[in-house]
Amino acid sequence: MAADQDAQGRLTGVARRHLKLVCSLAAVATVAGVAGGLLLPASAKATATVLISPLDGNPYSTNGRGDDLTNLQSEAALVQADAVEQVVRQKFRAADRSKVAVTVPPNTQVLLITYTGSSATSARDGAQAFANGYLTYRQQRAQSVLNDRSAKLREQEKKVQQELSTTTKRLATSSVTQKSFLRQRITAYNNQLGVIDEQNNDIAATPVNAGTVITPAQPPTGSLTTRAAVFGGVGLAVGLFAGLLIALALERSDRRLRDARTVQRLGVPVLSTVSSSGGLVLVTAPKSRAGEAYRRLRAAVVASVQERPVTLLVTSATPAASATLTSSNLAVALAHAGSATIMVDASFSETSPSALFGLGQSKGLSDVLMRGTDPTQLLVNADSQLRLLPRGPGAGAAAERFSGPRMRETVRLLRDKAEYILINAPSVHDANAQALCTLADAVLIVVTLGQTTRADIEQAYTEAERAGAIVIGTVVEEPRSRRAGSRDGSARPPASRRGDHASGASGPQREPDYSPGTAVAPRRSRPVPPGAPTPPASGNTSTTATSPDWSRFSGEDGAQQQQPENTSDSTETAVHKAIEA
Repeated sequence: MAADQDAQGRLTGVARRHLKLVCSLAAVATVAGVAGGLLLPASAKATATVLISPLDGNPYSTNGRGDDLTNLQSEAALVQADAVEQVVRQKFRAADRSKVAVTVPPNTQVLLITYTGSSATSARDGAQAFANGYLTYRQQRAQSVLNDRSAKLREQEKKVQQELSTTTKRLATSSVTQKSFLRQRITAYNNQLGVIDEQNNDIAATPVNAGTVITPAQPPTGSLTTRAAVFGGVGLAVGLFAGLLIALALERSDRRLRDARTVQRLGVPVLSTVSSSGGLVLVTAPKSRAGEAYRRLRAAVVASVQERPVTLLVTSATPAASATLTSSNLAVALAHAGSATIMVDASFSETSPSALFGLGQSKGLSDVLMRGTDPTQLLVNADSQLRLLPRGPGAGAAAERFSGPRMRETVRLLRDKAEYILINAPSVHDANAQALCTLADAVLIVVTLGQTTRADIEQAYTEAERAGAIVIGTVVEEPRSRRAGSRDGSARPPASRRGDHASGASGPQREPDYSPGTAVAPRRSRPVPPGAPTPPASGNTSTTATSPDWSRFSGEDGAQQQQPENTSDSTETAVHKAIEA
């Protein structure tokens, strides 16, 4: 039962994803069927029923024998003979024996003569003409047999008469002994003439009844509208079937992931299913289903990685895509739970977390990597207990130094400032993102339904594990078309290009109930390449989270001395200003 429901669900999903194709083929096939019903030459069939009468004797009488019955298979073939067609053409010039079909019901002396014509009238006339023509030919053939027999009797009678005349003449001149013999001959000839006369009388009295049309042909019922409707219905069924077959073929050739269950069937743990649009839903619509999905993701991350501090790399499994939206919402969720969180924007997509939080352009990670600026002095208040290290100008060029000592030192310094260090990284297929994997304790991979393929996610796992990082699971992003729009009241931030995931409105989502952290491998140490500097410590050995030192965010360490003026607001001021604007 479950397998049938799963198969039915897959078929429904295929039809929904290729709805335009299926509907287009069905519409084209329906129109073609209706047009065919209206334009193609119509054909109609009419049937006449003929009862065959035996020509030699009456087999149904008390003295009749079974072998007197007419061979109806031979008679059925006779209906389509050339001789019958010639007789029919005398009255029905359009006769065509190729359009005639004859059937013989079992245990009867009946023939069913069916004619296929271009119209109901021609079908009726053709069936009736062949029935009458067959009976006419059969009667002519029977009469011809009688005439032949009568002619033979006349020839025989003539010969007997000649013999009788000759014998009578010889009687007058013959001797007494010969006269006795001749008289016997004369008597025999007279008897023969009597028999011949009786046979002639029998032939003359023999009735010739070839048969009877017991059911005349009738024109078939039906109209052009009915024919068009039938053709259209057949076309609709064929179009739907062909559309589904093509959709299934396209689906089998398409390796993109379509639902969270498909991701799980690959053996990949799914921590939560979120929307690929909606902005910071935990700020704009915290009670929505989209917000609940990110809280579920937070619970799964906390349960999966229990040591503090922890460096979590959030990356996309889709090449050239971004995980900015998921990273930002997860950072907000962790901050709302009371955990000191720092988000490092190491991406270089069109829209940055700074834009999502309503922050202006400022110095950031690129200044740290290119100029050696202290990263703790560039942290920006983004939300309550959440600091952001922006990407800074020239992020693309600075990405070349992700594997350098300054990046490792940056991660080490930030680990002293918070419990969670979230690195918003480019797609893991990018070589620079793979370098960031060596700095992370755990990796969270974002899967975008309809874009990410099976090969993409397999390659993402391979690259992350090759760098020695632990993949705690995936986040499935559903496209906006699969949700209910903006019924939860989410804000609509500016649209961005593919992979940015920060545009559109969030709607309620259909969340599968996944237990977080159940499929996570234990933490393990990462191999260090020969000659490479020692990476930063992976965190405290205790699995119990310690309270962060909030004085690190108060400015006592000079963290805010070099921040731009438009980003100096404390806690949630910047976010609320952006929302009010």
